[in-house]
Amino acid sequence: MIIYKNIYQLIFYLITILIFVVGGWLQFFLGIPNTILTVFIVITMYLTYLIYALLKNRIVVNRIALISLMYLAIIVYSGFYNSSNIASILIYFIFSLLPFGVFLFAYINYKENYINSKQIFSFFLSIALIQLPIIISQYFFYDFLIKFNNSHQQIASFDFLFGSFFLKSDHSLGFFLILILLKIILNIDNIKAEIKFPKTIITYISITILLAQSNISKLFLILLLASTAVIFLYKRYQNTTYFKLGLVIFLVTIFVVSLSVKNSEFVNQKMGGTIEKQFSLKKSYTDYNKNNAKRMQILIVVFSKLKTKWIGDGPYSYFNILTGKFKKTNHFSQIIWSYFDLGIVGLIIIFSLMYNLVRYMNIERGLPFIIFFGIFLIYSLYTTTFSDIAIITSMLMMFNKKKTNEHSCNTIS
Repeated sequence: MIIYKNIYQLIFYLITILIFVVGGWLQFFLGIPNTILTVFIVITMYLTYLIYALLKNRIVVNRIALISLMYLAIIVYSGFYNSSNIASILIYFIFSLLPFGVFLFAYINYKENYINSKQIFSFFLSIALIQLPIIISQYFFYDFLIKFNNSHQQIASFDFLFGSFFLKSDHSLGFFLILILLKIILNIDNIKAEIKFPKTIITYISITILLAQSNISKLFLILLLASTAVIFLYKRYQNTTYFKLGLVIFLVTIFVVSLSVKNSEFVNQKMGGTIEKQFSLKKSYTDYNKNNAKRMQILIVVFSKLKTKWIGDGPYSYFNILTGKFKKTNHFSQIIWSYFDLGIVGLIIIFSLMYNLVRYMNIERGLPFIIFFGIFLIYSLYTTTFSDIAIITSMLMMFNKKKTNEHSCNTIS
């Protein structure tokens, strides 16, 4: 097993570098497709686990494994029921096989501790710290660098701020940086004792998120920092009159500002009208039929107007991966795609998989668990999380569960 340990460590660092450091540039300069890179990494993870299973003469059988099989089953059933293209069905398998493959790869390290959690975080933190200068370079040298684009994709300036991640992976980058902040702020595994100047690092990474293009990551950053500040002040000054008075003033200010801003000219310009008007059923349905509905408008229409889809319209019915065309609005979303492709049954399965993946991780039950699951859920509305190798790898490796917790790790011969 010593030889296997060295092999595992080597593969971990190679695929981590490929996912978080050089993958985007391989796509940009050499034209290697995202799908090819992702499939190569996932196959490597499965082969690594297969060797491990043969050496141990045991395989993992747990909730994540069973739900992943159910995921494959609904993909096949919906595909054949709707007479979907065989190629679309097979390619759609990535949504089940990718998270399960990453889980198996992380599971090996959970069992054997080949690379401890502090080493993994230190490596990931180093990757996080190089993102800011890369993003700044991408912003100022876009006109020069875009001349070398061999990715066969149109890359606008706002899509070019992908750091060292895959092309157009702004949400992956934001999610990764939010996880780094969570690990430091929540002091998981007593990580603050292992790093110098944690406050400086938090500030530095926060600036990186603000300069990147993931708006949902910026929102989570603001909520994370604001809640951290409020909790800190509450613990220190909760019994003082000044704190109570300040809290009242703060809440009143938030209420007044919210009322003032929601119908402001700025909001109307950005939203195309007031918030109430934009997310009314009538406006949502009109935009949906015009194929320019926002994600929340699509959900409003789904729950209010459309006939319930139990098994969906088949794999890649919302987005045809073979032609690259959307059936409706051009949105990447695990939740929206899953509903239209696999229906209510598919949604239940993906929510179960999300829940059990987060439950497996080294996250305290209670509020921290709810916060993390909520973040994962919201990102799944804004991107296809189960096909994003960076999102799944960063959370399962960075928050790989503790050896003392035996949940979801049954094996059979």
